[in-house]
Amino acid sequence: MIEDAIKSRINFHTLFWLFMVGSLLGFGIEGVWAMMKTGNWEHHAATLWGPFCIIYGVGAVFVYVTSHFLRNQNILAKFCAYFLAGALVEYFGSLLQEVCFGSVSWDYSAHFMNIGGRVSLQMALIWGVLGIAFMYTLYPAINKLLTKCYRKPMKIAARALAVFMAVNLSLTAFAVMRWQVRREGVPPSSGIEQLMDSTYNNEKMERLFTNMTFVGCSCR
Repeated sequence: MIEDAIKSRINFHTLFWLFMVGSLLGFGIEGVWAMMKTGNWEHHAATLWGPFCIIYGVGAVFVYVTSHFLRNQNILAKFCAYFLAGALVEYFGSLLQEVCFGSVSWDYSAHFMNIGGRVSLQMALIWGVLGIAFMYTLYPAINKLLTKCYRKPMKIAARALAVFMAVNLSLTAFAVMRWQVRREGVPPSSGIEQLMDSTYNNEKMERLFTNMTFVGCSCR
């Protein structure tokens, strides 16, 4: 019975909506956190179109899936699992971004017990706390709401939004790669690259990705 319940919830539509909601919430959380620290709102989206903070969307999926498999475990086991899941998401998310785009969007080098600035004890502990809070406050309600994901209109909406996000992420990746090589003085080699450079020039990219820094360069 437990296995059937898990299988019914872990599917494309469920995980996609969790990813979308987590990405939106992450954008809000980052903005509020910036206001608390500096008094100013900061744009922390990870896409060209829309307020989507992708790392939070991925984290939401990981936390939800982990919650399913740990719902009968004690609180210490759950905390450790969320601690590890959050650390892995941040570490490999940062590593993938650096390998693919030569940039990073967060740096925990100043934190105690960090690994390459990609993850730290402090942030992993926060992931653990957030996971526990999610498990005991939001998990039951979200499970009920996710039953709506199986209705036909929601399935159609999920597929349409998935296409939109695929285009959005692909265009974002292209824009960031052009931003990287443009800083190095590489001119556009095609009409598409010329259009990209004029539409998403350095100034606009800096406004969109305020916390992105290119590795090995003092400039943004």
